[in-house]
Amino acid sequence: MIVVDLIRNESNDIYAKIVYCTDKNYLLMKWIGPCTEEEVKIASLKMLEWQKREGVKNNTSFHVHDTKELEGAWAGLVDWISNYFFPENFKYGLRYNLSIISPDLFSKMSSIQLEKSNSNKVTTILCETISQAEALIRNKQNEHSLKG
Repeated sequence: MIVVDLIRNESNDIYAKIVYCTDKNYLLMKWIGPCTEEEVKIASLKMLEWQKREGVKNNTSFHVHDTKELEGAWAGLVDWISNYFFPENFKYGLRYNLSIISPDLFSKMSSIQLEKSNSNKVTTILCETISQAEALIRNKQNEHSLKG
């Protein structure tokens, strides 16, 4: 695993951590504590920067968002994610967004809303754990290698 970025808020607290999982070829965003919609957008754009720079080279088609520790709603960003963020990442190889859902009701509802809005470019799949997301990634990668 390679730490790509630690993203801090105005109080200098880390609210998100981006890690590239080299052995499984996915980018992980670990959300920590409360954050504003603007902070979610700032951190997400750092994922897009990485996808443009490294994801293309590595043929990375999976992003995992671990929202287990995320507090609060970000439902106001669902349209932005579906209509801008996903299509931009799609240009650079992203095909799947796996979201580890939060026990926080507002964050969980936002994840469900994103899954329902499902971008025609990037498929969102909700998972309970990282290991469930990694199993899904492994299965999808095996499907693609059998086809190719």
